[in-house]
Amino acid sequence: MKVDLRGKRALVTGGGTGIGRAVSLGLAQCGAAVVINYSKSLKEAQDTVVEIKERGGYANAIRADVTAEAQVRDLFDKTVQSLGGVDLLVANAGRPTEVCATVGLSSEDWDRGFTLNCKSVFLCVKYAIPLLPDQSGRIIITSSISARSGGGPGLITYAAAKGALNNMVRGWAKELGPRGITVNAIAPGVIQTRIHEGPLAPEDHAKLIQRIPLARLGKPEDCVGAVLLLASQEGGYLTGQIIEINGGMQMP
Repeated sequence: MKVDLRGKRALVTGGGTGIGRAVSLGLAQCGAAVVINYSKSLKEAQDTVVEIKERGGYANAIRADVTAEAQVRDLFDKTVQSLGGVDLLVANAGRPTEVCATVGLSSEDWDRGFTLNCKSVFLCVKYAIPLLPDQSGRIIITSSISARSGGGPGLITYAAAKGALNNMVRGWAKELGPRGITVNAIAPGVIQTRIHEGPLAPEDHAKLIQRIPLARLGKPEDCVGAVLLLASQEGGYLTGQIIEINGGMQMP
């Protein structure tokens, strides 16, 4: 998919790996200047910057833990210094914490999982809002199929956080609509990233694929087209939407 994002300035959290990396490359391919945020994946973020520059684009990598408000504030300050402003936020950082049944879930575990997958997005949106231009600002959030399915066993915190995000998207869409700023989310299903490439046995992979009408797991690149549409002028009348990207595994 090719849209015109020349002159646009994008910040992608978790932009060096998985879906974030694919989105960063896609935005840059369409002409956007991209700041790639990372917390621990320094090499992957740097490699993504190099690839964008080799393709003729502009990118910069900035480290910040997006669960810490002071670091989020600093991230946006550095992004403005690097790009001159922010037109587009892709709040992508987040992942399941350790699998744990409810009876064994401590308050600390709950708080950690919710902070990583929900509060971090809130903080990024909070600091993006004053910077985004009226009539063309964009916020795109990575949710999950778990927001509607409830997730797998032991992932109650992750599913709850993603469900909260979906309603935050709708709330922000109403709040920012009068300024012409759109707020949407993508909800990936089972995508081949580090999160899903772990402990599943081959037979479990096969069972998973049997539940997907398109008969394959998703790739990070499968998420890029929806993000580009939501980032573009052509997608400017879409707001408050959760776009499902799951190969038909779950349908509205």
